[in-house]
Amino acid sequence: MRYRFRCEYLGSAFYGWQEQNEAGKRKFVTVQSTLEDALSIALRAPVRVTGSGRTDTGVHARGQCVHFDYDGELDPVKTVRSVNGLTKRLIRIRDLQRCADDFNARYDATLRYYQYTIYTRPVALMREFGWECGSLHLDLDAMEREAKRFLGEHDFIDFCIPRNDGKSTLCTLYEFRLQRINEWTCMFHIKGNRFLHRQVRAMVGTLFDVGRGRYPEGTVDTIFAKKFKGERTWAPPQGLVLQNVEYKDY
Repeated sequence: MRYRFRCEYLGSAFYGWQEQNEAGKRKFVTVQSTLEDALSIALRAPVRVTGSGRTDTGVHARGQCVHFDYDGELDPVKTVRSVNGLTKRLIRIRDLQRCADDFNARYDATLRYYQYTIYTRPVALMREFGWECGSLHLDLDAMEREAKRFLGEHDFIDFCIPRNDGKSTLCTLYEFRLQRINEWTCMFHIKGNRFLHRQVRAMVGTLFDVGRGRYPEGTVDTIFAKKFKGERTWAPPQGLVLQNVEYKDY
């Protein structure tokens, strides 16, 4: 039988989402490997999990969706309590429930929602959850206008880690909105049908370059047109949070 749940985790505590093995041995502690270990102990059977997406090292999540198969009935309340007790407060799962046997956390997702936080003054308490730009002046109005150039369907091959596996790099973005939380904190809300490896960090880095005056407005279009030449900034991972993943029935 197949089950699914939501989970949140502190990305800085793990070497990304995906389990990584070398010569048959586990190489790093990842979110996937930690969840599998905890579920296997709680259910007393080997468990493999599939997430809606593979977050990078340092990227956090509040609404990651995960499914797994287990041959038998389980007590959702007891299982959630056990898993949360085994993950040392670095991962929390919730909303564990039975689902259709053909449900797939990755391929059935209809929308993914990310948030990216930027601090425009030096901070100490929240540095693990945002990009501290110190006292650097950013033109937030220019960044907001530039962000709208990402909306719609585009080929994001130049906004991700290079790949040549033959898979599509077309993505559709429905929202790329800048929220001014206070005088020194802003947050991007980014929603799309899918995202490529490090795509959000590449997009926010480009907006950062425009906001600090390194490149002019219209740079996003120039990159899409493959006419851009120059160095580009990658936004650091700690400012990024996978906020939610939507499905037709979950």
